[in-house]
Amino acid sequence: MIKSPRTSRFAAALAAICLLGLSACGSVSSSTDVFSVNNSGYSQDDFASLVTALTEAGQFKPVNGALSKDDASVLLRTLIRYEAFTQFIKENDITVKQSDIDTVMKSAEADTNFASYPELLKDLLVNFNVADVTLKSMAIPPESALESLYSKSPASAGVLCLSHILVKTEAEAKTVLADLSGGTKFADVAAKKSIEPGADKSGGALANGAEPCQALANLQSSFDKDFMIGAVAAKPGVPTGPVKSSFGYHIILSHPFSEVKKSVTTVVTENPGTTLLAGFMADADITVNSKYGVWNGATATIS
Repeated sequence: MIKSPRTSRFAAALAAICLLGLSACGSVSSSTDVFSVNNSGYSQDDFASLVTALTEAGQFKPVNGALSKDDASVLLRTLIRYEAFTQFIKENDITVKQSDIDTVMKSAEADTNFASYPELLKDLLVNFNVADVTLKSMAIPPESALESLYSKSPASAGVLCLSHILVKTEAEAKTVLADLSGGTKFADVAAKKSIEPGADKSGGALANGAEPCQALANLQSSFDKDFMIGAVAAKPGVPTGPVKSSFGYHIILSHPFSEVKKSVTTVVTENPGTTLLAGFMADADITVNSKYGVWNGATATIS
C-alpha cells in the first residue's frame, strides 16, 4: 500500500550507452555548476559539451536545442552516480584494476558501434563501464563496518529494515506515537491500529519474503517518495512520524542493527558495491542547479 504509483523512466537511448564517465568532475562547486557531490562540481560548459556529443552520436534528440526534462534528469543522475563512485572508492581505498580496464577495452573494441562515437564518449564509456565492473567485484566489508554505517544511519549502509503503522489522520498517528512511548510493542500497535492490509499478521513489517531488510535502491525505485523521506531519516529503534504520504500517515520504525544484523549482511552480500554506493549517495551532500530541479537524496531522483 505504500508502493509508489510512479515507475522510474529511463531513456532508452541512454540505456544503449549504459554508464558514462565523469572526467570533468573535480572542480570546487559553484553557482555555475550543473551539480555537485560533496562540493565537487560539474560545470555547465562541460555538461553542454557532453550533451552535444551525445546528440551527435544519436543518443538524444533535443527540442529547440535543449534536452527534455526527463532526458536531462536521466543524464544528471547518471553523472552524479559516477562522481559519487569516484569518491566512494577513494574513501574505501578501492583500486581500479588494470585487468578490468583491459577487459572493458576489449569488449568496447569488439562493438561495431564503438568506433563511430566521438573520442569524448569513447573515454566516458570505458570509464563508467570500468566503474561498473569495479563495483561488481567489491567484497562485503566486515560486520563491524556495516554496524558502524547502519548505526549512524541505516540508509548509509544501503539497507533499510522497516516496519510501519499506517492510519488515516495525523491525530491518529500522534495517538499511535503516544501508545509506543508508553511501552506498547510496535507490532502489537500495528496489528491493532494499522489500516495496512495484513498488518494484523505482519505487525507492520515491510519484509522482503523471509528477509526483514531490503536494499535501499530497491525501495527507492518502488516506494512512495514522501514515505521514503521519512524512512531514510528514521534513526534505528526510534519510532518516527507522523510521516504523511499519498496513502495516509505513517509511524515508521527502522529496526536496530542488533535485531537485523543477519539480514543486513545477507542483503549487502547480494551486491556489495552497488548497495554500499547507494548508501554513500544517501549520505552525501548532493545538489543540483535549480535550472534542472531539486535532488532528493531519499529517492536518488531529481524533481
